[in-house]
Order: sequence, then structure tokens, then C-alpha cells
Amino acid sequence: MRRLLCIAVLLVFAAPAQAAAPSRLLVEATEFRFTLSRTSVKPGPAIVQLAIRGEDPHDLKLRKLGKVRATIASVPETLPGGVAEWRGKLTKGKWELYCSIEGHKQAGMRTTLNVK
Repeated sequence: MRRLLCIAVLLVFAAPAQAAAPSRLLVEATEFRFTLSRTSVKPGPAIVQLAIRGEDPHDLKLRKLGKVRATIASVPETLPGGVAEWRGKLTKGKWELYCSIEGHKQAGMRTTLNVK
């Protein structure tokens, strides 16, 4: 019996560690502004949600700053009242978040996210 208990305890501690929960970020979009639920997240798996609170559709692009050919992640164009998301991995550094619909970025729909 004692031996069985020791084996059970060893199996529990030998089980692989669970992956860390993804960082979550809510980006609320109005005309012509983004509001982030937080200004920084941890590197690694992430869920970025785009919620449209205004009257116009918007999309969301994520681009790592400081890289010439930075990978761009994106949340597709989303209609007013809608919510869409991107799931992926964010690496350490500063990321630019912006709306790529014509004229929106220039009108102020851009912000920076710190991944640290």
C-alpha cells in the first residue's frame, strides 16, 4: 500500500507542466481611437480581441516595431457591435496596433503595446 502511494505521488510530480495561460488584450475601437484594456502583456501566447463600439467598421493590425520586415498579425474588418479576435504568439518588444482601413490610422487609430 505504501509503495502504491509513493508511485502515485511520483506520477503526479512527473506529469508535464501545463502551458502558461495566454495573455489577453481587449482593444475597443471608436471613431477614430483605440482603447486598450492594458498597455503591456507578457511575451508568449496571446488572445487579442477587437470590439467595435463606434458606428464604423474597423480592423486591427499588429506590427512589431524596430523590424524592417515585421510580421503583421491581424484581426479582420469587424462591423459595429461586433467582436473578433486573433490568437498567436507575441514576442518581447514594442508593437504598433493600428486600423488599416484607408485614412483611419492617419486619423488617430494607432497605439503601442509593450510586450515585456
